[in-house]
Amino acid sequence: MNAIVVACNSVHLGFLGAYGNAWIETPNLDRLATEGVVFDHHFPENLTTLPTRRSWWTGRYGFTDPDLGWTPLRPDETILPDLLSPHGVRTALISDSPFLREKGMGYGRSFDDVIWIRGQGYDPYIPVDDPRARGVRLEDEPGLRLPPDEDEDPEVAERWRTRWEQLLRNRKALKADREENTGVARTVKAAVGWLERRKDDPEPFMLWLDLFSPHGPWDLPEEYRDQYATIEPDEFESDEEGDLVEEDDDEPIIDVEDVSVLIDVPAGAVGDVLSEAELYRLRRTYAGAVTLVDRWVGELFKALERLGRDKDTLLIFTADQGEPLGEHGFVRRFRPWLYEELVHTPLIIRMPGAKHGGMRHQAIVQTVDLLPTLLGFFGVRPPDEAPLIHGSDLLPLIRGEQTKIRDYACMGMDVEEYAIRTHVWHMILPLVDDPEEPRHPELYRKPEDRWDQNNVIEQHGEAAEHLELALRRFVEALPREGLDDLPPLRDVARRG
Repeated sequence: MNAIVVACNSVHLGFLGAYGNAWIETPNLDRLATEGVVFDHHFPENLTTLPTRRSWWTGRYGFTDPDLGWTPLRPDETILPDLLSPHGVRTALISDSPFLREKGMGYGRSFDDVIWIRGQGYDPYIPVDDPRARGVRLEDEPGLRLPPDEDEDPEVAERWRTRWEQLLRNRKALKADREENTGVARTVKAAVGWLERRKDDPEPFMLWLDLFSPHGPWDLPEEYRDQYATIEPDEFESDEEGDLVEEDDDEPIIDVEDVSVLIDVPAGAVGDVLSEAELYRLRRTYAGAVTLVDRWVGELFKALERLGRDKDTLLIFTADQGEPLGEHGFVRRFRPWLYEELVHTPLIIRMPGAKHGGMRHQAIVQTVDLLPTLLGFFGVRPPDEAPLIHGSDLLPLIRGEQTKIRDYACMGMDVEEYAIRTHVWHMILPLVDDPEEPRHPELYRKPEDRWDQNNVIEQHGEAAEHLELALRRFVEALPREGLDDLPPLRDVARRG
């Protein structure tokens, strides 16, 4: 038996057909959902990119510890390949994420095979004097938007100029405006090549395919960039109760056909870094990035079928985080705001031979559960001296032997904001106050308020009190690793 994890960076749940989207083409992930088990309540524990890899690979919560955030993997941290390799499982990491290969971070260690695909985003790959990038000028690219306060903060503006000049050099030298040369295409092709080289090898394997897409910048081939540039109503408008607005198809919210395409914008507020019309266009560009990912993930699925690996391989699709696209007035990871669009992430698990396929599971699961699930699949027990694993094996849920793992999910970002999520509530607890924009606890009702639009903390103060108590008890218990002894939620917080 083998396992493949396809981990994407920044997948907005509202852009996947398996999670309710009706206008974006994701046929391959839709098929995976019909053959696998879709988890409807999957959340990270520590945002964003690198902290989530640590959660995945250690199975441990780290959101309360600043040393376990966007920091290097310590040499003494036991990670997934450390546990699988002694049991004869060959491990491979294939990735185009420039964050993972940053010098000194250590996120490629312990894997038997590591393949880095270079040139995505701002990856410092093509140097200034490379003749393949001759003639690149930032002034010739209208799709890049400098910060609105560039004159007030020239250092920030220069940082973005440097990043984007690198982006344009990478694009030109790699000919990344052609689909087959995009990062996701080259990374999937590298994974297929790795699988083909091992087609006659009986040694079991665990392949971790880490895709940078659909993370920005969204510098897509034209056919994907413009695929959804229509005048259809936008899916993310909400009424005062938080429900999505159902607009008449004949009355579009904003006509985006003539809006200029933005490849990239700095993180910031709508109205500052981009206009509302540009935001709607950016969402459609992002939709094209999701379809591009789906297209190439489909190539991986075809290869598995061609090699007969679909019958003996566990396949997991997930993402580290969502993507803020204006639901709360800002784009990208502007600051630690743990709203739905950032913290609710996909998880689809296809068992070998599509056993148990077509099921949707309502258990609350988290990124820390991925490691114990993979260990359980390979029949590996961690050694007694290994650190305690906080997560739980999800295979008993899939087999129907359990119905739930936890009553709630706790999470955080940058140790500046925490959140607790149940089936009924989503509570956000800021820890650091910004005097220019004061932050207060917020409470949102689920599932009807999907995008956290209607803060009801004033109307449900007792529920908020019990949720905050449960969250703080969880945080206090982590250093003692006594998670099994946590009291359950009070009924008022459980049922609302």
